[in-house]
Order: sequence, then structure tokens, then C-alpha cells
Amino acid sequence: MKEFLQNKWVKRLLFPHWVIKLLLVIVVVPLLIYSLGFGHTHSIVAYVSYGLSAYTLTVVAIKTPVLIRWIRGGLHSNQYSKRYLSDPVLRAKISLYGSTGFNLLYALFYMGTGIFYRSAWMGAIAVYYIVLSLIRMGLVRRDRQCRLLKDETEKLRHELKSSLFCGWSLFLLNIAVVAMAVHMIWQNKYYAYPGFVIYAQAAYTFYHLTKAIMNLIKYRKMGRPIIMASKVMSLACATMSIFALQTAMLMQFGDGNMDMVRLANILTGTAVCFIEFAMAVIMVVKHHKELNLLNEVETEQN
Repeated sequence: MKEFLQNKWVKRLLFPHWVIKLLLVIVVVPLLIYSLGFGHTHSIVAYVSYGLSAYTLTVVAIKTPVLIRWIRGGLHSNQYSKRYLSDPVLRAKISLYGSTGFNLLYALFYMGTGIFYRSAWMGAIAVYYIVLSLIRMGLVRRDRQCRLLKDETEKLRHELKSSLFCGWSLFLLNIAVVAMAVHMIWQNKYYAYPGFVIYAQAAYTFYHLTKAIMNLIKYRKMGRPIIMASKVMSLACATMSIFALQTAMLMQFGDGNMDMVRLANILTGTAVCFIEFAMAVIMVVKHHKELNLLNEVETEQN
């Protein structure tokens, strides 16, 4: 294998000059847009674009670790970016503010798309994301209030109460999700959307789900209930995105079997509602116990 990779022709194939990589990207992107965006999925152009995109993705992925190291080196040489990379609390705060703003923008995208295509389902999802954004804004406000407190015990109590508020809000929001899903499935109301809307949904969904899971694992031991609450809300948002994406993809790329569509949406909708309900219950129970324990310890000390 090592000898094979050291072959000069293999090296040229897997490690082309950066100009060739740039040209590949410039060529592949329009071809994919033409093939997937305009319905030419079985044309010669489409098959060529599939092959070129696979090759482009391969050569770019091979160089990605080197590119990451180069970017990290540049970031560590700057005092502001170095502080960001070395301070997990700062990264968590910036993530909280940034994800809140991005979530609101996505909600507005759904609202605009729902109005344009007269889709009650998309409008309902937009309202869900807007409410989720308002809850996250509440967390941002509570984080600012927490930073003004001097006593560490009061800070922890404030964060636990904020997380409890988030858990109860998620629980109530889950009731709305159940109502939305039941109404859509029971009334057998489904909507077909253009390809670019579905691709935007898919890109956001996969990115958001991956990021939400990574952040939940990454910040679980930080000891900041507000930060963890925001990460739980991100995961709730990502699971809802999966459900919304599935409903759109089944109508756009399915075979027209409505019984299969209904069954798939029942299973996915049930799973999403159960996950969000479980997250809300865990948050409420866990932080309620921690808050009671904190109050007991404080009472004993006094």
C-alpha cells in the first residue's frame, strides 16, 4: 500500500496542485446545481458531475488535516483568536450568542418560505424555531445577569433556575410539536418544495445535528447549567430539523406511496417527540435535585 501511494502518478492524482483543485470546485459546483437543481439527475452531465464531485471531495479531504493545522497555526499567532481557542468558557459564550442568532435567521427562512409557498406546515415549523430562539435569548439574558453576581453560590443557583426554566419551556414546546405532527399526519397534509429549499434544509440539518451532538459531549463537564441548557436546546432544534427534512424529502423524492409516507412520518415524529420529552424531563429532574441540594447545603452552613 505504501509503495502504491508513493507512485508518482498516484501522487499526482491524489495530491494535485491547488490550482487544479480550485478549477475542479469551480467546474463541479455548477454541474451539480444543473443536475440536481433542475431535475437532470439521469443525464450524462449528471453522471460526469457525480464522478468529478467524488474525486474533488477525495482530494480536498486528503489535504484537510494539513489545512486545519495551517489555520490553527495562524489563529494561535493572533492574541484574540488564541484567547478564543484556549478559553472554553469564552467559546461557550460566543457559541450561545452565535447559535441563537443563526437559529433566528433559520426561523425567518422557514417563515418566508412558508408564506411564499402557502405552506401551513412550514409556517408551524417557523413558529417552533422562533419560540426556540426566544427561549435561547432568555438564556443569553440570564447569562448576562449571572456575570453580574459576585457570589459563586448565587451564580450556580441562578444558572440552575435558568436551566429549569429552559427544561419546562422545552416540555411545553414539545406539546406544540406533538399537536403539529398529529395534525399533519391525521389530516394527511403534505407539501412539495423545490430542490434548493430541500438542499438548504439538508445542509442545515446535518451540520446542526453534528454540531449539537459534539457540543453536548464537549461541554457536559464544564459545570455551567446555562451552557448545557443551550446545547440541549440546539439538539432539540436539530431533531425537529430531521423531522421537517424527512417530510419534504419523502414528497420530493418518494414513489408517491402515501401510506409509506404516513408511516415514516408517524415513526419519525414519535421518535422526535419522545427525544425532546426525555430531554426536558431529564433537565427538570436533574437541575431540580441539584437546586434542592444546594439549598440544603446552604441551610446547614447557616
